[in-house]
Amino acid sequence: MSNKALILDIQTLKKFDEAKRHMETIWSDKHSKINLICMKPGQEITTHTHHDNHIWIVMEGEGEFVIAGQKQVIGNGKIVIVQPLVDHGMRNASKGDLVIASFTAVGD
Repeated sequence: MSNKALILDIQTLKKFDEAKRHMETIWSDKHSKINLICMKPGQEITTHTHHDNHIWIVMEGEGEFVIAGQKQVIGNGKIVIVQPLVDHGMRNASKGDLVIASFTAVGD
């Protein structure tokens, strides 16, 4: 394929760490970036905010999404769009692995 497109294979990019969640930037440009986040059961992303929208796509597994103090279980194929400056986080409360693609603005 030419350099006009990039195809990323999540199955070859995902990595897990038994001690803590694994997060790796798999693509970026001057405006935005994609992080791949891999979590074992019990691992989490603590609540935080961004100055711009934050988009998560659940690629594999199931997680407990927390937004503004409210919890909701989301699973494979779900897309979460969090507006700027809203507290949010994720915990792998399941018995299986959780893989999330995270889209944010660079520097946010």
